[in-house]
Amino acid sequence: MKKTAIIGQYGEGPDYVTGQAVKTHAIVDWMIGRFGRENVEIVNSYGWKRRPLRLFLSMIRAMGRCKNVIILPAQHGVKVFPPAVRNLNRLFHRRTFFIVIGGWLADMLREKPGLRRSVAAFDGVCAETETLARRLREVGIPRAWCLPNFRDYVEAEEKRISQTPPVEVCTYSRVTESKGIEDATDICEKANALLGQSVFHLSVFGKVEPEYENAFKKLCEEKKQVMRYCGVKNAEESLTVLREQFALLFPTYYEGECFAGTALDAFLSRTPIIANDWKFNSEVIRDGVNGFLYPFRDTDRAAEKLTGLYRDPALYRQIQAGCEASAREYDATRVLEKLVKEMA
Repeated sequence: MKKTAIIGQYGEGPDYVTGQAVKTHAIVDWMIGRFGRENVEIVNSYGWKRRPLRLFLSMIRAMGRCKNVIILPAQHGVKVFPPAVRNLNRLFHRRTFFIVIGGWLADMLREKPGLRRSVAAFDGVCAETETLARRLREVGIPRAWCLPNFRDYVEAEEKRISQTPPVEVCTYSRVTESKGIEDATDICEKANALLGQSVFHLSVFGKVEPEYENAFKKLCEEKKQVMRYCGVKNAEESLTVLREQFALLFPTYYEGECFAGTALDAFLSRTPIIANDWKFNSEVIRDGVNGFLYPFRDTDRAAEKLTGLYRDPALYRQIQAGCEASAREYDATRVLEKLVKEMA
């Protein structure tokens, strides 16, 4: 019998750059490295709404062959996958684990008692932060515990950043209003005003959400002196892209935010991150240690943080050292061995 089945969005290319897809890929790759390809079964949930019967049959086969089942549903899939696994497990009696992506699950379960019972049946509900794990236990999920987001640790190449304008900063996330793209342009403009010259230029990386396309095109035209759109990069390219940036701006106010993979990319690339103090960000980004936080949507304070970093090379090196420590703290093996200990 195989060690584990993993049910999530798995593949390569521009359709697989969401937090769900990146994390599924990371867990699959790590489990294959740990147990061998022959002991890991992958059920790709991408596009499951177009072929639900095929997916359901794949889930049945996987649960029949594997000792453990790991699911990584996105928000829309939560109403489907946990109940399906719970019902199938009445037949198979496997160890089941729900890897939570994002910070919205506790609020959803508080309003949906039927779904709450399905989630509570899992042997482990793995939240990305301690605060979210505690909130899940408070709403009736007794086996909720923290399994932080992770990446494979890599030794950093020396990061050489020119302070000769234009100095590149970036956003690296989905491109939508709640990810704070407009705030990011404000931060750059205000930082340039503080310095009395046009120093910072913003590069926007990520997939543009359809509902934001028109507004984003207008923003790019209005702010073309300070920003540009650089398209979608594969997850494997993130470190290469970020090593070329002076800083990563993370002005998100997205409701579902939790432990963003963007923060991990910043740590691994040793690129200082300047983030909105929103949701769970303060559990991951420690102000003045491995990055910077600014009060909610206070782009004036964010601009001060950015210009302070520009003016103080010693501070820049200090933050890079904090990024190095955090990259080691969230190394995949260090994190996922905790999950392995719970598996059959």
